[in-house]
Amino acid sequence: MKRRILASIILCFTANVKLFAQNDGKQMVVFDGTTDTAYDGQQMVIYNHAIGLHDSATVVNGKFEISALFKEPGRYMFYSKYEMKKKGGYTPYGILVTRPGTVDVKADMETLGNSIVEDDPENDLYTAFIKEGAPARQQIQDKLNAKFGADVISNLTPKDPQYSAISAYYNELDKDYNEEQIERLGLLIKMHPTAFAPMYILNTMITIIPADKAQLYYDELTSAYKNTSYATSIQKTIDAKKTTAIGKTAPDFEEPDTSGKMVKLSDFRGQYVLLDFWASWCGPCREENPNVVKAYQKFHSKGFTVLSVSLDQPGKKTNWLNAVHHDGLTWSQVSDLQFWNNVAAVLYGIKAIPQNFLLDKDGKIIAVNIKGDDLNKKLMELFPE
Repeated sequence: MKRRILASIILCFTANVKLFAQNDGKQMVVFDGTTDTAYDGQQMVIYNHAIGLHDSATVVNGKFEISALFKEPGRYMFYSKYEMKKKGGYTPYGILVTRPGTVDVKADMETLGNSIVEDDPENDLYTAFIKEGAPARQQIQDKLNAKFGADVISNLTPKDPQYSAISAYYNELDKDYNEEQIERLGLLIKMHPTAFAPMYILNTMITIIPADKAQLYYDELTSAYKNTSYATSIQKTIDAKKTTAIGKTAPDFEEPDTSGKMVKLSDFRGQYVLLDFWASWCGPCREENPNVVKAYQKFHSKGFTVLSVSLDQPGKKTNWLNAVHHDGLTWSQVSDLQFWNNVAAVLYGIKAIPQNFLLDKDGKIIAVNIKGDDLNKKLMELFPE
């Protein structure tokens, strides 16, 4: 809960590029960094999981340079090893690059978030959108602190007797916040339909946007960046949202359980099923698990069950199994250990977890993302005493 409430906002900056950097005919992006000479010998690290990039450079005479292959517009993430060592952690600094070339970065090695990429309209669009939304996000924290006390919120665990009430209040505030940000994004798209930043933001927010509105937003964007993987991801997610809407029959899939036996969603027809997407590495998922355990224990004998799909990573089966055991998840567990490429997750357009779908006895979706007390109330309606 604490991690969700206190989630940091990562600023991603669109790069000011000098065009057409090449290396043996390949398009490259070159990050040309300057910093204080006091940081000579310190390392700057760059990564971009989408293209399998992980590299670093050492500061020499107050300068560093990192070259990376440019495949399409995307986000390149950085962190300073000096900052990580001094502070015991770091907040990644992101630069959104829309074309090959040289990116001039004035890097603050001690607080990388204060670094500067100058003179770029895309950067202005993105940072303005994030900054304008920050006060509303802070208001959520302030309201939680005012209602329950800052000490309670900062030390909250699922075992706290107020956890359910705090979760419900947080979800209420978060829903209002999301609706406000969705409307702000719509205005941004109307004003800047040819820019990449609105498409990038749409892709990051797609999970919380209703399918019809997301399709409208996507259609309002021009074709300038619709050949990118971001555009493909947006449309696939919208299509998945449409096929997994309330009233639709949940798409069937098959994945191995903890023993390797293949399990189908349709195997559970005749029962009410909570299809739950989670992972051992997901803090909010683990915090929600006690609520699911309580619901399962209370209603299983009446015809309710759970099918959990884990988005754990390749080679991390032990982590998955340990989490299942530790959290007391005694119902069916499946995973192909393909992280975000999990077959069921892709089919259902899962971009963030935890997420769930409540299915009736015929496999039709009757609720989406129903958690905590809301799940208990819904099940009480389905199974009146």
